[in-house]
Amino acid sequence: MKILLIHPQNYLQRYETGIYGRGLRYAPLTMPTLKALIPLDLKADVRIVDEMIENLDFNISADLVGITAITGTANRAFEIADRFRSKGATVVLGGVHPTLRTEESLKHADAVVRGYAERSWPVLLRDFAAGRLKKVYEDNQPFDPSLIIAPDRSAIHRRDYLGWCTVEMSRGCSNDCEFCISHRFHPSYICRRIEDVIAEVKSLQSKIVFFLDPNLIGDKEHAKAFFKELAKLNKWWVGCASLDIVDDPELLSLIAKSGCRGLLMGFESVRREALESSRKTQNIGKKYSDVIAILHEHGIMVQACFVFGFDTDDKSVFSETIDYILNAKFDLPQISIYTPFPGTPLFDRLENEGRIITQNWSLYNGQNVVFRPLNMTAKELERGVDLVRKRAYSWGALSRRLLVKPLWVKPLVILSYLGFRFYQYRIAKVGGELAPAKNTI
Repeated sequence: MKILLIHPQNYLQRYETGIYGRGLRYAPLTMPTLKALIPLDLKADVRIVDEMIENLDFNISADLVGITAITGTANRAFEIADRFRSKGATVVLGGVHPTLRTEESLKHADAVVRGYAERSWPVLLRDFAAGRLKKVYEDNQPFDPSLIIAPDRSAIHRRDYLGWCTVEMSRGCSNDCEFCISHRFHPSYICRRIEDVIAEVKSLQSKIVFFLDPNLIGDKEHAKAFFKELAKLNKWWVGCASLDIVDDPELLSLIAKSGCRGLLMGFESVRREALESSRKTQNIGKKYSDVIAILHEHGIMVQACFVFGFDTDDKSVFSETIDYILNAKFDLPQISIYTPFPGTPLFDRLENEGRIITQNWSLYNGQNVVFRPLNMTAKELERGVDLVRKRAYSWGALSRRLLVKPLWVKPLVILSYLGFRFYQYRIAKVGGELAPAKNTI
């Protein structure tokens, strides 16, 4: 049995045509994990293709083609699926978008895997081998975290990723933000067994580890136990966490001692009303400068994410945020546009209000306006965000950041800054991809 597993990529990240350099790439784990879950007795010949680092050859011979898709890569996944099906291959779609838009996905696939694949994927493969493939596979049993296994990293091309040693400690998020897809795809916050994650991290031949979890501190007591064990490995690591990390001094101390060198954090907005309207409750009442100072005291760099297009935003939010970004002492900014991903409460609300202006899924990447804002036009939102990007990553902004950094941090800030500057400055120039007419309204 020949199996081809594909990570499709959005036009912004795709190899050659995109603008994602090696310094921004982190190795995805979905397909290496699916490869590790394939029953050995099937004696499958498996190939993995990540479109972020290589072009996809449609002449590859495969009996079964597995494709994972988030909303931003759904159109590309459908295109790939259609082409391989036209050549006689059986195609399976899985991931966030096929899970939440199953009927749409079945128009392009022979089968869809909904939700977690740990139990469903091996069953599907045995059904395929026996000639009894079903249309939909879904694990409806209570999920056991012990089922999550280490991925097969033999197919990860280390030279092509800044972060090739990616790890998953948990799934989901314990917060309830209106715009987040996590709650629909991950009904609850799931923690892997500590001993399993520690064994996986220990096996990596790298000083630094990249955690892909949306929020590493969703279960604070589990996090404390995990980071106590991680500290024994003498590794460095970066990951994502919510701002309420500073509310628990014991947890923060353990995280710092375990080797944390940087956190990606959702600041989202400098305006309280935006946080309230989107249910970003963990940020409300916090003084961002205090959060940054506390993390810096623990030797942790901060990448602060800002989003524009909340219903409470008007055109003045751009200059207000620019002033804050230029004077704040976090290490790196990340700029995005408010995006109503299908399956989120935000998408449902805006669709009911008739404010979704396109279902060209390739534009659902956090960098395009896909809905009608309340207090400005879509074009004004687009132009305002582009201005923030350019000012946030100007040379003057870099020089200000370097003035307040200790010597050992400056090379890291410069390298990261250059990568993000290249990306942020070119987003508007790349443009989008056209979708089939039926996907645009």
